[in-house]
Amino acid sequence: MGEGALGWMPGLDPPFWYGSREFTAKDLELIVWTARRYGWLSYGELMATLCENLPWKAPNGRLKVDACALLLQRLAAAGVVELPARQSGSGVQAERMGTAPPSPSIQAGLREIQPVQVEPVLDEERPAWNAMMAGYHPLGFQRAFGAQQKYWVRDQGTGSPRVLGGLLFAAAAKAVAVRDAWIGWEQEERQRFRHRLVANSRYLLLPDVAVPHLASHVLGLALRRLAGDWVRRYGYAPVLAETFVEQPWAGTCYRAANWRYLGETAGRGRQDRAHARAVTVKTVWVYPLVQDWRARLVAPLEVAADRELDT
Repeated sequence: MGEGALGWMPGLDPPFWYGSREFTAKDLELIVWTARRYGWLSYGELMATLCENLPWKAPNGRLKVDACALLLQRLAAAGVVELPARQSGSGVQAERMGTAPPSPSIQAGLREIQPVQVEPVLDEERPAWNAMMAGYHPLGFQRAFGAQQKYWVRDQGTGSPRVLGGLLFAAAAKAVAVRDAWIGWEQEERQRFRHRLVANSRYLLLPDVAVPHLASHVLGLALRRLAGDWVRRYGYAPVLAETFVEQPWAGTCYRAANWRYLGETAGRGRQDRAHARAVTVKTVWVYPLVQDWRARLVAPLEVAADRELDT
């Protein structure tokens, strides 16, 4: 079967980069063959089988099923492969919700509530964190996409820890004009290195917590531990954090925490590939997590990988 025999969609003519992996014509032929041969598998089982056979894994050995699913959805939309239906039958499911922690009533100075701690959410705590974010955050919450790290914000209260809020760092936006220009990315570099960016896609301090300077202090605590937590979870370290702030918020806490303002988005959602749905324009902020972040985002893949092992 030749490279053009399957009629790949534009942008996916082999060889091409998807995430941090290069795909050849043989790789795509294996994907098509596996999807046909094992079409009876469930959606999740098929993704895992493909990742094992390619192989397509993160540096820590975990199967990259989320990235695989996104690539397969593009191929399915072009009619190249046929995928089994998801069990839900209705697309992306919301994460399981539990009971949100109460919002403590606090009016104090930052020194009075120290030590403040930013701690990873344990697996058994996820439903409570999900419910807190869904119930209190202005944007709500259903689920996070791709690689992710959730955090609690806590203080010691009068002897027992109190939940003050939470943060979510997750997959970076696919394309942001002002961000990509600032980094110096062309399309291929963005496809290869976007996984080295993480987005602070949710940040919440509970509504009855009124502590001046707490928001910027928490951001500093989170950023100091983010790379290490990401390495333990996924086997590689992110080099740049991003976030998007929409009105009526001005990004004051990000500015106070030394994030850099880059400009504004074009006003489209992250999944709006056809540029058909206008959404609120957001301001774009970034924070380098390492000194040589730019070199790691534009260097040849082999050089960047060597540096990553030294992190």
